[in-house]
Amino acid sequence: MDIKVIASGSKGNCYRISDGSTTLLLECGIRFESIQAGCGYKTSNISGCLVTHRHGDHAKSVKKLIQRGIPVYGPKDLEEAYAGVTVWEPLQYHRIGSMTVLPFAVKHDVECHSYQIETDDGEKLLYVTDTAYVHYTFAGLTHIMIEANYSKTQMIDNMGKGRLPEYLVKRIMKSHMSIETLLEMLRANDMKSVKQIYLLHLSNMNSNAAQFKELVQRQTGAEVYVF
Repeated sequence: MDIKVIASGSKGNCYRISDGSTTLLLECGIRFESIQAGCGYKTSNISGCLVTHRHGDHAKSVKKLIQRGIPVYGPKDLEEAYAGVTVWEPLQYHRIGSMTVLPFAVKHDVECHSYQIETDDGEKLLYVTDTAYVHYTFAGLTHIMIEANYSKTQMIDNMGKGRLPEYLVKRIMKSHMSIETLLEMLRANDMKSVKQIYLLHLSNMNSNAAQFKELVQRQTGAEVYVF
C-alpha cells in the first residue's frame, strides 16, 4: 500500500492511497489546486474520495471533485451538505476497483464514518479520525492511519494554565481521540501483521509528536510516522 499524506490537521486533511491498481483519496479538506499538486497533477486516475464527515477541514473540495468527475462517498449528513455525494450506510461493503471498503460509524459531533479498506492482494488499511473512540476491533490489519489528537495530561495542564477554555477541552474530549485512548485501542486489536502506523491530526498545543511516536512504536513494533 502506497500512502501519501497531502495534508493533516485542523487546517485541512487529505491523503492519497494506492495499491498500484486503484487510487483513492481519503478526505478532501484542502483547496482542489493543493490536491492536484499533492497528486503530482495526476488526478484522472483517482477512482474516488472517501470523506468522513461534513466539516470543512475534511470536505472543502467535495464540490470540485464531483465537478471533475471524481466520485465522493460518505455518510448521509455529508450528502445533505454537498449535492452529488454517494451515500454509504455503515457496515455495508463496497467495491472500488481492486479495493473493498467497509464504512463504520464513529463518535464525533456530527455524523461521521471511518473506513476499513482491503486490497485484492491482501493488504488491509484502517483509517480513523475525528472520533473519541472506536467501538470495533479489527483483524489482519497491515496499515493504520489514525488520529492521535491530544494527550489528556497535556491538555488538562494547558486548561489549568489558562491556555484553553474548559468548554473547548470538553468538546475535544467528546469528539477527538487522545493518545491514551489510541494506545488502549491498539492493545485491543490484532497487531501482528501491522507494518506501518500513521498518527494523524495532532494538536499543536496538546500533543508531543516525538513522545507519541515512541509510545506507539514501543507498544506495536511497527514503523510509525507522525503528521
